[in-house]
Amino acid sequence: MKSNIPVFKGKNPILRGAEFLKNPFLFTTGPGRAIGDFYRIPFIFRKVFVATNHEVVRHVLQTNQKNYVKSVAYRHLKLALGNGLVTSEGEYWRRQRRLAQPVFYKTQLEGIFRAMAEVGERCVAALVKKAAPGQPLDMAKEMMGITSDIVLKTLFSAESPADLSEMYRIMIDAQDYIVFRTTRPHLIPFVYINGMHRRFKKDMDWFDGYLYRLMDERRKDPNPPNDLLTMLLSARYEDTGEAMDDRQVRDEAITLFAAGHETSSNGLAWTLYLLSKHPAILEKLRTEVEDVLGSQTPSFENLRHLTYTLQVIQEGMRLYPPAFAIGREPVEDDKIMGETIPAGSVIFISIAAIHRDPRYWERPDTFYPDHFLPEIEKERPRLAYMPFGAGPRMCIGNHFALMEMQLLLAMLVRQFDFDLLEDHPVEPEPLITLKPRHGILMKLRGRKVAVV
Repeated sequence: MKSNIPVFKGKNPILRGAEFLKNPFLFTTGPGRAIGDFYRIPFIFRKVFVATNHEVVRHVLQTNQKNYVKSVAYRHLKLALGNGLVTSEGEYWRRQRRLAQPVFYKTQLEGIFRAMAEVGERCVAALVKKAAPGQPLDMAKEMMGITSDIVLKTLFSAESPADLSEMYRIMIDAQDYIVFRTTRPHLIPFVYINGMHRRFKKDMDWFDGYLYRLMDERRKDPNPPNDLLTMLLSARYEDTGEAMDDRQVRDEAITLFAAGHETSSNGLAWTLYLLSKHPAILEKLRTEVEDVLGSQTPSFENLRHLTYTLQVIQEGMRLYPPAFAIGREPVEDDKIMGETIPAGSVIFISIAAIHRDPRYWERPDTFYPDHFLPEIEKERPRLAYMPFGAGPRMCIGNHFALMEMQLLLAMLVRQFDFDLLEDHPVEPEPLITLKPRHGILMKLRGRKVAVV
């Protein structure tokens, strides 16, 4: 029986899949939108479907989610993250999720916020000095540095600059290695010959050794710091009362570190890029920040009054979602919209394309924070916006990330004006998260703000 699902034809009948692989973000938000909201990309060895249709997405992520597992890209991620919440499946994942959930309750986040604000102030002060000579700064790199410092402080209470620098480097190199394996599976044998795997293994051994030493110190400390690692070590399974073993804590800790700074840093970098091109929105945002905060250090209570700040962040993550896609594979054959989806095929859910779908968004390709006014949000289907995923596997750290972005964006717009270098190319690069391929170069002009 002939399928009714359209197939991307492309310019080259032999290499049609390569057009998609070259940049799935640009493909699905550009030419892919003209094909439809559920279509197939022709690959030789595997069937790959791209989905932006609301009913298809709901079926895969919610209605029949038990028949779907994460796609092969997540299996490569296990090389670094182990069996943490991002990569684990089935009953093991459900058990871990229930165990880790209390770590992110509001009462816990309120305590973490103080450490977050302290690190944020220190990093913004350092940024003032770096910006003073008037040289352009790569805001993608700067935001990555700040959010790494925050997550290391709130997760591990880490203070050593050498340790911070090494962990930061390892995560960047590990991501490059995993993306290489994911996008070039035919070249995987070579990573064992050219030294890539050996370097990756050495880095992971260093990170593991650091974490295991830290866990041992915590267990011996009668007054351990109130950070996320201590909470993980203290967590107990509700059915047995047992704690996680060292490997389980390691997997969840490195997952929280990797996910905890990537989402926030990329979300902030893209939002600053958009604000630099929309001065009226920047001024409206700054007015709210100055009205709510004045010259005070932000408090946890301030966050609920920074409503437009949150709208700006949400809109930035709509146009450039750090988690730009979700990949799922059916365990058994499935029926979607009357079509058979064979087991082992891939359903590529393009969050980026859903976020720009004119059926859901008044100005789909425009930076327009009013998309997130409460009365407008209420009328929109829930799956039209999912920067942290959807269904049972929605990101457990979504409140942590939003809290961090609100805090830092408020601090940054109060302290700086942002001049984008217009002749520098800014291009989305979809790796594990959505990064700017060449960075985002800006000159920062300091504003006189005395924080007390």
